[in-house]
Amino acid sequence: MPSFSRAQLSILLLVAALLFSLYAWRGHTGWLPVAGRVAEPQPVVVEITGAVAHPGVYAFPAPPTLPAVWRQAGGPEPLPTSDKTLPSETRVEVSEGGAYCLGHMSAERLLTLGLALDVNTATAEDLEALPGVGPVMAQRIIEYRQSRGPFQKIDDLLSVHGIGRKKLAHLAPLITVASP
Repeated sequence: MPSFSRAQLSILLLVAALLFSLYAWRGHTGWLPVAGRVAEPQPVVVEITGAVAHPGVYAFPAPPTLPAVWRQAGGPEPLPTSDKTLPSETRVEVSEGGAYCLGHMSAERLLTLGLALDVNTATAEDLEALPGVGPVMAQRIIEYRQSRGPFQKIDDLLSVHGIGRKKLAHLAPLITVASP
């Protein structure tokens, strides 16, 4: 049987302790295989502004009706009678008389909330809210979209003059391409 010096035994014990610690740590981190992960449902966000007691952005677990949003924000009486559900990222502007106008939340608001901007529906002003996208680039994106139709995937933006892989990698977490 070979004999080891004290220094060699110390190093072996240290390596064994490190390997054991790594094994124990890895076993308790909760790593799941990709197939076992469950996607968290995204809340539906609706912004309501104007003549309401509590203007702001509200999150709902499912698409809300206009009266539900109205009640939440303390809108004026009478409540709207529409039972139509509102999609996420809807903006409701309420006037003094209780009339309302539905629109889309601004790009600044979406980006502040950590939500992606849909390049198929974004206006030039919305696109300019993206970092590194100025008026010229925003116009190129819109012209490309108008001439060739909606983008099918984010990588289609590489066909827009001035957008390379580096710029797209920077923009990709901030944008989305919704189904046309």
